[in-house]
Amino acid sequence: MKPFSFIHAADLHLDSPFKGITADNPAIADSVSSATFDAFNALIDLCIQKQVGFLLIAGDVYDGADRSLRAQLRFRDGLDRLAKNEIDSFVVHGNHDPFDSRSSAIEWPNKVHSFGCHKVETKPFERDGTPIALISGISHSRRKETQNLAKRFVRETSELFHIGLLHCNVGSATGYDPYAPCELSDLVDLGMDYWALGHVHEKAILCTDPHVVYSGNTQGRSIREDGERGCYLVTVNERSIANFEFHPLDVVRWFHTTVSIGGITTLDQLDNAVSRAVQSLLQDIISRSIVCRIEITGRGPMYDELQKERAVDELLDRTRDNFAAESPFVWVQEIEINCRPEVDLEKRRESKDFLGQVLRIVQETRDSKSTTSEILESALSELFGSRHIQKALGAFSEVEINRLLEEAELLCLNKLEVDE
Repeated sequence: MKPFSFIHAADLHLDSPFKGITADNPAIADSVSSATFDAFNALIDLCIQKQVGFLLIAGDVYDGADRSLRAQLRFRDGLDRLAKNEIDSFVVHGNHDPFDSRSSAIEWPNKVHSFGCHKVETKPFERDGTPIALISGISHSRRKETQNLAKRFVRETSELFHIGLLHCNVGSATGYDPYAPCELSDLVDLGMDYWALGHVHEKAILCTDPHVVYSGNTQGRSIREDGERGCYLVTVNERSIANFEFHPLDVVRWFHTTVSIGGITTLDQLDNAVSRAVQSLLQDIISRSIVCRIEITGRGPMYDELQKERAVDELLDRTRDNFAAESPFVWVQEIEINCRPEVDLEKRRESKDFLGQVLRIVQETRDSKSTTSEILESALSELFGSRHIQKALGAFSEVEINRLLEEAELLCLNKLEVDE
């Protein structure tokens, strides 16, 4: 079998709005609005640069079922560039852009192969008229696809390298909606040589015999999607994978970084520490813009300073000003306060006064065999008895509840502590 290479990408979410970018800086908001398109252009450039045989896109090409005309035309233009360079494209649609959703009448290049939603189709990749590999795929027929689409695949008897292309949720612990749910064994047992998956936005290699791979999305869209985003370049020789390499494509990268107030005694020291934290992110980034959230942690005297009115807002403005001239841009989206006062909480909790009693109750609540959500529901039963309140607030996660407990503990400490 002739050697060949391909690129596996997924979850382009073209024309997706960036989540968490505020209107504080319209120029930055405008520039990030094109980030998904810029990452897609980088994907097309990489395919041409590496002279791959074909590109696989495992679903969620668009961000919504309405598929903006701009997104469709930009996608068509990119695949047309590949076709003019004799590169095929194989595409399935996922839960964000199901096959039956509205789309415009667009003529696609003849080297673009789009899979339908009624049955698994198998299409060959040919070189000089000779089949080199087989690609089987199926698109989602609706936004909330609940069927196990993996069970519809069948391994061809051919000796050609066979790829499964699917947008799905493998297992129950991905943190994503269980659309087209399946188990890893469903994929492995089918005998495919490579599974190109989409839906989960973090890159992940679930298995190497055969390769079962999530490429992740090509561009992070919020602080929850931090770190590098891109695609996999795969080289095949004699029906085995000879090389497997991740290539970042994102043009705006999200970061979450921390700064401890431990050992910091003045505001200028804190300002310098925050600036150093942002500067350290720039050292590992080449020609990419940065959006970051800074979390202030630790314990120290700066806690009291940060509790003053507008202190955090002013620190945020100052940090943004420090990096305003950077190009590509650096945007500090938020400074989050998660630090504590300079006090030994464990020792304070042992005291016999009222504050000590309150702190012990907080700790007992954390250590209770009941879940914190059950405790909160009991304590706030009167409040949550109102359906209007329930509708407005919704349910709290365990993480949110623990965070509320921490904030309540610090509030009690601030209000009840008596200076000695």
